[in-house]
Amino acid sequence: MRFNTIKYMEWAKLNQHIHPVSFDLSNSAMAPPTPEEIGVTAEDAHWEGENHYGHPVLKELIAKRYGVKEEMIIPSGGSSLANFLFAAALLDTGDKAAIEVPYYEPLGKILEALEAKVIEVPRRREEKFQPDVDAATKAFEKGAKLLILTDLYNPAAVHLDRARLKAIGESAAKHGAKVLVDEVYLDAMWDKRPPIAATLGPQFLSTNSLTKVYGLGNLRAGWGIGPKDLVDRAYRVYDYLSVLNSMPTDNVAIRCHRNLDKLAARSRKRRDEHFPILKKWVASRKDVEWIEPEWGFIAWLRLTSRATSDRLEPVLRKKYDAQVAPGHYFGCPDHIRVGIGLAKEKLEEGLKRLGKALDEFAGA
Repeated sequence: MRFNTIKYMEWAKLNQHIHPVSFDLSNSAMAPPTPEEIGVTAEDAHWEGENHYGHPVLKELIAKRYGVKEEMIIPSGGSSLANFLFAAALLDTGDKAAIEVPYYEPLGKILEALEAKVIEVPRRREEKFQPDVDAATKAFEKGAKLLILTDLYNPAAVHLDRARLKAIGESAAKHGAKVLVDEVYLDAMWDKRPPIAATLGPQFLSTNSLTKVYGLGNLRAGWGIGPKDLVDRAYRVYDYLSVLNSMPTDNVAIRCHRNLDKLAARSRKRRDEHFPILKKWVASRKDVEWIEPEWGFIAWLRLTSRATSDRLEPVLRKKYDAQVAPGHYFGCPDHIRVGIGLAKEKLEEGLKRLGKALDEFAGA
């Protein structure tokens, strides 16, 4: 195994947290709730109890919400860890694996770390960023043991078409492969959310967390869902890492899951109020274009002027005290990803500043 720098993650830690700007449009999550909104108490700091193979109450709550058996669940320190646990349980050095492209860099780095031979499955703009079913089928035919997809698609927030997903799943089952769907944004469809991928058959794996839709990224409360035999293998991988979850984290996560409808309503209200602001701003610009996302807190904007994400980034940060997620970390320097989960006044001012920075490239 080899662990090279995840450049986007390093950028995000440094620029979103260590050296933050005043107007941060790069964050793809809902703003966090207060402990009072969740009902956190001093009792949640209690660290005794049984959670060695997942806290039973936490698994019960996840199982009920997503319509799966408790034995199919592995709670983890965020969806990123759940993705790693499943991939490590499936792949040996030199195995073939497939991934959507463009992709969120930390997902690709998992396959790199596991020294897999990577096959790309395109998600093209002209197909509204839906995965290429033929390319996925060919990847399985070539021996890919795993395909990684995201739903909602990161970075464009497009919902993965169910017919395509099922077709990909049929091909995976035929070749004895798995399809891992990172669904960390999927709850941002709220009452329109379809059944999760893991309910469609044993060839599917789902991962999720309380990070994006519920704003609890620092809690590091995620989970993976899949067939029991694979979940058992993932627990063995976990033994090489942190062994088990933090009990206080599980206690707070349980409170969150018991209040998930309230937290979901909070995030939906924020999206309903903020997305029209972004939509109006995009309509006012001649130097950006998009496939308008129906759901979620992110948008994938193509730059049509002479600006590129690597040139825009330093101007936006240094001169305008603002930032977006640079597209070059997704392999697309002609794009930027914009998040709308921050406070309304911050969003409005951040978009104004982004516009001013882009104006500097109009005649460049």
